[in-house]
Amino acid sequence: MKKIVVTGAKGGTGAGIVAVLKDRGYDVFSIDLLPIAVGDVNYKQIDLRDATGVNDAFAGADGVIHFGSVPGDAWLSTTEAFHNVAVAGFNVFQAAHNVGIRRVAWASSIEVYGDLREHPTLPITEESPQAPPGIYGASKVLLESLASDYCRWHNMAIAGFRLTRIIYDSAVGREKMKRYVGEDALGYDSMWSYIDARDVATACLAWLESDRQGAEAYNIGRDNVHSETPTAELLERHGFAGKEVTREHGEYESLFSSAKLKAHLGWQAEYDWRDIIAE
Repeated sequence: MKKIVVTGAKGGTGAGIVAVLKDRGYDVFSIDLLPIAVGDVNYKQIDLRDATGVNDAFAGADGVIHFGSVPGDAWLSTTEAFHNVAVAGFNVFQAAHNVGIRRVAWASSIEVYGDLREHPTLPITEESPQAPPGIYGASKVLLESLASDYCRWHNMAIAGFRLTRIIYDSAVGREKMKRYVGEDALGYDSMWSYIDARDVATACLAWLESDRQGAEAYNIGRDNVHSETPTAELLERHGFAGKEVTREHGEYESLFSSAKLKAHLGWQAEYDWRDIIAE
């Protein structure tokens, strides 16, 4: 695999993905809504809702990493959110098929699970019930189903990564990490799980380089919580008291499980919250 298209390349996670790919010697073609800037190379401004533009941009590529959708629906109308996530995602899958790209990695979301405090058992795995709280999460669920169909119809291999809290490799990202580490109450919505954008990049690349077939959904997060407070105490204090925990876990282990991702692709996260802050 030589040439990879990255959508959402100017976003926080997308920029991290592009940097890792280039560092590993890949030919990267970047796409985003933002206009071209001084120094941009192999970049094109494209709205992913433009099916023709996406199709043209994908021509000649060997793989796609799709992170070009808005990261939520709080500031959009329901219609806008649906088109920015679901329609854009459909265009990505269809364009990949049109030009003969077989392998796609894309950004699903922890939002497919809804409020984690409502789940009867922990840890959260890919088999946990889905209960998206809004059109953003529902659109991700829809795309996961659509990915399965595209793999069945067209012999493609598509992995959706159910992303927890992402930390960017930047000063802003490190300040965000410090803020969440400093106040446990801020992390309950993801059960104090997190992932560095550079580790997201290596997971996507592991999928593109693998020979696994069909559609998969993977939780992705670091194994430990972003806190000096033990996991059991965090759960007790912040809305998870009384939940059934179905297996033994380490003192600071995250209960948003990435075990499937590690088992399938041999992937391991590299960046611990302490290392991120130290940088």
